[in-house]
Amino acid sequence: MDRRKWILIPPAVWIVSLFLVQVLGAFAAPDSSEMPDECPEDSMNCARAMMGFQASPEDVLAAAIAWDSDVSIIDETNTTAHLVFRTDWMRYPDDMFLETGCTENGTWLQIHSESRLGRSDMGVNLERVDALLDHMTSIEFEASEC
Repeated sequence: MDRRKWILIPPAVWIVSLFLVQVLGAFAAPDSSEMPDECPEDSMNCARAMMGFQASPEDVLAAAIAWDSDVSIIDETNTTAHLVFRTDWMRYPDDMFLETGCTENGTWLQIHSESRLGRSDMGVNLERVDALLDHMTSIEFEASEC
C-alpha cells in the first residue's frame, strides 16, 4: 500500500468511531426525562449533588440551565430540566438532570449527571457537577419565598 494512503486510515477510524458513538448514544438514551433515583451501584460515571438557596425554584433552575451554553435542552418544565452535554473529542453524550423544589428552609436544587456509554468517565461528570455548584454559589439571587 502506498505510504500516502496510510495517512487516511487514522481520520477514517476516527470518523467511524464518532458515528458509532452517536448511534450507540441514541440507543442508550434514558426512557424519560425524570430525575433518576440514584446513581447505579458501583458507578464510575455518575455524580449527584444537592444544595439550597433563598430564591424561587424557577430562578434557581433558570440560572443552572444558563450556566453552560454548549448544552442541548431535551426537556424543561418550571422545576425540572433534562440536558445533554457532549465531550469534546469523541462527542460522548452525558445526561444531566436538574430538579428544584421547596422546603420550609428555602429552595433546593438536585443535580444528577451520568454518562450514557462506558463504565468510567474519568471524573468528567463529577467535575461538571462541581463546576455547576461553584457557578451557583457565585450567583446572588433575589431573596424570595419558596
